[in-house]
Amino acid sequence: MLSTKKLTTAQSELLLATGLSMVHFDVLEIKKIDYDATGLHCEHIIVTSSNALEAISSLQISDHDFYVVGEKTASHLIEKGYFIKEQAENAAQLAQIIIEKYSHLKFVYFCGAHRRDELPQALLSTQISFIEVKVYDSIAVEKSFDCIFDAVMFFSPRGVHAFAKANPQNFRLAICIGETTAAAARIYTQNVKVAHKTTVENTIVTAVKALQND
Repeated sequence: MLSTKKLTTAQSELLLATGLSMVHFDVLEIKKIDYDATGLHCEHIIVTSSNALEAISSLQISDHDFYVVGEKTASHLIEKGYFIKEQAENAAQLAQIIIEKYSHLKFVYFCGAHRRDELPQALLSTQISFIEVKVYDSIAVEKSFDCIFDAVMFFSPRGVHAFAKANPQNFRLAICIGETTAAAARIYTQNVKVAHKTTVENTIVTAVKALQND
């Protein structure tokens, strides 16, 4: 099995304990972007990726409300003492919650240079006020492999496309962290499994079950 994201020791052990062998690497290299925090006094903050957390931790915003995509990202913020106002499975779902319940508020959206369009376009279409702050970039690592993996785990649409460019024949089975990533994987294969929760651990469990039932 291949993971397109480097796993922690605990995550690796979760997989290796099943007897499966694993290779892992970061298909996306994350780099911080310098940004100007002057004037960012908004009390309502949108975060759709854990890659933005390092930038947030450097700001004095402990009393702000967070609107978050992903269980893991929410957990990290809670551990640091932040308050999660809303949590959603994906950006489109979070946008809908904001539109329905918080259209009168102003937001700051901490995101990546290659962030997807669903959330900002939805907010713009309803004229919700928000400032977009790009705090990280993700550089594709187009690494090719000689072998064909029984399964490949994917954690973002950009990761899928980067891997596919270097390994066009390596899509026997794609295991995806969520539906947005799965939609990208289906461009290359219809043999796609989606984790029930948008966490790395659940993606691993989904991959193991898929291979054990194969």
